[in-house]
Amino acid sequence: MTVQILYPSDREQWLKFRQQDVTASVAAAVLGAHPYTTPYGLWAEKTGRVSGDVDETEAMERGNLLEPVAVAMVNKREPDWRVFYANDRAYYRDPDLRIGATPDAFVEIPGRPGRGNMQIKTASEAAFREFWQDPDIGDIVPPTWIAVQAITEAKLTGCDYAMLAVVVVTWRGNLRLHLVDIPLHAKLWQRLTAAVAEFWAMVNSGAEPDIDWKRDGAAVLEVYSNSFLDRRDLSAEHDLDILVGKYKSLKEAEAQAKREADVLKPQIIYALGNSEAGFTAGWDITARTQERAAYEVRPSSMRPLRIKPRKQNNANF
Repeated sequence: MTVQILYPSDREQWLKFRQQDVTASVAAAVLGAHPYTTPYGLWAEKTGRVSGDVDETEAMERGNLLEPVAVAMVNKREPDWRVFYANDRAYYRDPDLRIGATPDAFVEIPGRPGRGNMQIKTASEAAFREFWQDPDIGDIVPPTWIAVQAITEAKLTGCDYAMLAVVVVTWRGNLRLHLVDIPLHAKLWQRLTAAVAEFWAMVNSGAEPDIDWKRDGAAVLEVYSNSFLDRRDLSAEHDLDILVGKYKSLKEAEAQAKREADVLKPQIIYALGNSEAGFTAGWDITARTQERAAYEVRPSSMRPLRIKPRKQNNANF
């Protein structure tokens, strides 16, 4: 396995490096085991149909800001360990496998041969309980996609072992550190590299993955965000005809429900008066005043979908 190490000069170059590979953070998607990225979403990104440069969420910002804090916590707990944290976005990639990774840190532990990959994660206390802890015995069981990420990073960087440094933000605002070993399963790595090879073969053939309509809706709308001067004949698509009718009925019901709710809301506010909360025999009610700061909306495009009954022999374009 030949691995290149690339050092980007800025975020834009780092994103460009990542575009050509299936990266560790989303690698589990090709196995159908990623909670946020689907095979179709990954295909749309890697073929340039959607942008891979997503806005930083609050959780992502928290993770970036707490990375050096996590390193400091590891150093404090394990003063004999040597933790190597450069924070330079060094990008490791195998050009043959087309798999890449940006590792967080490395560690050397006295008495443990070789060097380890240390993946740093943060989680709220509630999320940690829900997604990281076994509900019956309380053991820490990392989510599959995170284990795949750690294994991928270890393999690409030539590490002998992998571990997670998880910083949990408690509801009181305190920080708790958990150190978790990730076994380097050879069979999982083989499955992953085979699945990545199949993914790139599909991309090169011009095919696309099956769409998960419950998860891929936003990606589909972004892929087909631009319309062209064309009128497509779909009259032979019987199932689509039924689907369009169902969509129209649901949107009409949604609009009617909104009109009815808009009539009911002021009646409830009138009953509350200026009280921020109240209750009935069956319901607790809150209606606190919230101030919204002014903001500028970024330019965007959209495709409003309008449905109307088709007139027979209508030649209008």
